[in-house]
Amino acid sequence: MIIEKDMSTTRPEFFRSLAIALADHPHKINGNHIIITGDNRQINLDLSPLPARVLSVSWHMEHWLLKMQFTGYTSTERDEFLKTFNRVFQRGGG
Repeated sequence: MIIEKDMSTTRPEFFRSLAIALADHPHKINGNHIIITGDNRQINLDLSPLPARVLSVSWHMEHWLLKMQFTGYTSTERDEFLKTFNRVFQRGGG
């Protein structure tokens, strides 16, 4: 199954948050491609740049497409992974 996420973050912030989300998952990072492995399962993450979001003349926000491909995960396992991932990447507004 492939899940796509539209993310507004800087690349360094993405990888800082990813390190928290993957704290107990063996993984390898190669540029913008991340492979998470374990117990005959795998998740491939591909981060691709999108055009920046222009909020004003002087404020542009980095914008990324994240594709997550799950192999060997049950729907429950996938949902648990996504729950943790989403919680780590959640940003408050106000």
